Amino acid sequence: MDALSDDRGQALVLAVLALAIAAATIVGLRATQDRILADARERRAGEAAIEAAGAALADAQIELVAPGRAELEALVTDPLVIERSRRAADALSAANGGPATTDLVIAVGPRTIEIALSVGAHRQRAAIETSCCRR
Repeated sequence: MDALSDDRGQALVLAVLALAIAAATIVGLRATQDRILADARERRAGEAAIEAAGAALADAQIELVAPGRAELEALVTDPLVIERSRRAADALSAANGGPATTDLVIAVGPRTIEIALSVGAHRQRAAIETSCCRR
């Protein structure tokens, strides 16, 4: 009598099939968990990066005495200020396990200096309130 033709042989086939399904499920769950954790790490790195860029920009703004809109416009377009902000953002992103930042944008709003950057798939934004330019 063949081993697969009696009842014990059929149970063995079903047990192997159940183990294969369980293994595939575990691998799928593991991959999903890795994606979720990578996304959370990237988001945390982006939050840290935007804070670092804002701090570097605020440090540069402190040097201005009673800045008007023209002075703030000059500040946010200054290549040195932009580079310092980008370096600070990249350093804190890397310290939090994230990739380098991209698409750094600094602009003067009606009552704020607005900063935006991307870290991986996430776009981060922040604003620094200013005492000038009130309308």
